[in-house]
Amino acid sequence: MGGVVDGLMGGRAWTSDEVAAALGVPAPKKLKFGSISTDTRHLTPGTLFIALKGENFDAHTFLAKAKEQGATAAIVRRGTPRIAGLAFFEVDDTLEALGLLARARRRLFPDGTPVVAITGSSGKTSTKEMIRAALGARFRVHATSRNLNNRVGVPLTILSAPDETEALVVEAGASVPGEIAKLRDIIEPTIAVITNIGYAHVEGFGSLEGVMAEKLSLLDRAPVAILGSGPDAMWPEARRRTQVIPAALPGKSTDDTLLDRYLDKDGHPRLALDSGEKITLPALGIHQLENAQIALAVAQRAGVDHDAAVRALAGLQLPEGRGDVREVGGLLVIDDSYNANPASMRRAVQTASWLAARQRRPLVVVVGTMLELGAESARLHAEAAREIAGRKPALVAAVGTFARAFEPLRQELGGRLITAADANALGPKLKSALGGNELLLLKASRGVALEQVLRHI
Repeated sequence: MGGVVDGLMGGRAWTSDEVAAALGVPAPKKLKFGSISTDTRHLTPGTLFIALKGENFDAHTFLAKAKEQGATAAIVRRGTPRIAGLAFFEVDDTLEALGLLARARRRLFPDGTPVVAITGSSGKTSTKEMIRAALGARFRVHATSRNLNNRVGVPLTILSAPDETEALVVEAGASVPGEIAKLRDIIEPTIAVITNIGYAHVEGFGSLEGVMAEKLSLLDRAPVAILGSGPDAMWPEARRRTQVIPAALPGKSTDDTLLDRYLDKDGHPRLALDSGEKITLPALGIHQLENAQIALAVAQRAGVDHDAAVRALAGLQLPEGRGDVREVGGLLVIDDSYNANPASMRRAVQTASWLAARQRRPLVVVVGTMLELGAESARLHAEAAREIAGRKPALVAAVGTFARAFEPLRQELGGRLITAADANALGPKLKSALGGNELLLLKASRGVALEQVLRHI
């Protein structure tokens, strides 16, 4: 109620004069706010409530409830009818006001505070967690929680930073042009990170060039940028904007020898200490090594000892659905179902194929639609289907757009192709086709809920 995401509590206390200065409006009266929130479910006495408006809600209708729950003031659109006992800061746009407040909070951090902004076509959250861990070897770190990476979540992340915060790590996502620039102006990063640039959210950006332009806008006015992989055209354009530190692995991502070189027998990346000793990361796949290299580059830039940062990464805990490995009976299941785009699909299949060969298990690839690819969707799904078939898996199970993309390959795959309308329909078919000793990869966009097949297995 009253917000598109939970209104994060915590952070510093504010005076009404500080709020007014940040928003460029008059202060209604002398007040102090213990917290700022966009959600009437999370209010405590002395809260400043921000009345956001979205496509399907308008928090201005909850102002009376906000007062009942303890709000003493609210940021509202100009002309909003008064609520007795609730002071108003009147603005043209409450979402813009939320960003202005967050920018004011960011500017209260002392000079020299590492402020890291992260974007990319995939791997943002995993990289964010790695950067949080690496910086945590030296600093008290405040970072984005869950996936609060939009124009509401980014300001709430910054506003919830405790006074004792020594480093700030903020994930920035976008689905339409111009969002990254707006978030950059709020975060004002000292270090800008792009994990990679590829075909993701193409529906909103129109083309790969549109995606690249959007992601690179994070670099403007940032003192330094740390970049993973992307199109060749990315590099000169990035260097035109700021100092660039590359963090991509050498060679082509499709080169399977990289996995032999950098992964242990279970598919976990290895990092070297200064002594040469190898430390294994609790993550799966070569792409996670690239994410770790980005995190170490950020840590080095922030003055964290290399070995301390590497050891901190060894204790990493990633959110579910990002390469989780579990045994289900005799099956080895890789659950990478949180999200998918062509690049992350390629890496996931590459890792699963390599690991299946190492463990002498039949490979089963279970895939679902890669969403938000727009006009490129059919072509990109067809390319991915051909690449998967080229790995010669023992079985392919597909739903959604992938089910159609594999049809031209049905004869090539023989009886090794199963398709269904959705994950729940696929589950029983898949179960009956399994021998029980396979390596099973699940990969799809979040909206597919591909993990539902596991209920049947």
